Amino acid sequence: MRTLFFILPLLFSLNLFSQDNTPHRKGLTFKIGPRYLGWTDVSIPNPEEYGEEITFSEDGQYGKSLRLYAGYFLSPQLSLNLGFGLDRYEGYSANTAPLVVQGNYYLSPGKNSFFASAEVGTQIAFSENLDKGYGFALSLGREIAFSDKTGLNVYLGYNFQQSRYEHENKHPDVIYLDKLNRKSFIIGVDFVVF
Repeated sequence: MRTLFFILPLLFSLNLFSQDNTPHRKGLTFKIGPRYLGWTDVSIPNPEEYGEEITFSEDGQYGKSLRLYAGYFLSPQLSLNLGFGLDRYEGYSANTAPLVVQGNYYLSPGKNSFFASAEVGTQIAFSENLDKGYGFALSLGREIAFSDKTGLNVYLGYNFQQSRYEHENKHPDVIYLDKLNRKSFIIGVDFVVF
């Protein structure tokens, strides 16, 4: 009888442990969430090539973003997603709409895993002095599962975007298109449906 009291709690705990770590990531997935693009550094490569200094205000250089992803889990640890977003950069008032491909790798197939994410793509610019460009982002984060079907992805990362920037130089009638780099620190939260 004493052995039965010892074995039953052990079996019950093994059953609970195995339920908590069963893979729940499979099939289609959808994510939506905001991002804060902080400490945004704006620069034009090779500024020494210009006859005058091109500067951007150091005040208020940050961005806000909203991303929507639809994808598929190739395995419980690997997913590929297509994403669309709306980005607003303050300071020099740029609006872009990134269209990206994102890959996520989860360290374990069970719930509440750490993950690494990479995305690359193009962007459509809605500001009158910006033209289209490209971007990429790298992130590390943690999944917080609410159930087998929903959860949050909380992450930190690095964002880089390059666009062509239209500006006037010494001659007001001459317009230049130059590369404009934006490098940002990402803080993001995505609501996820597995």
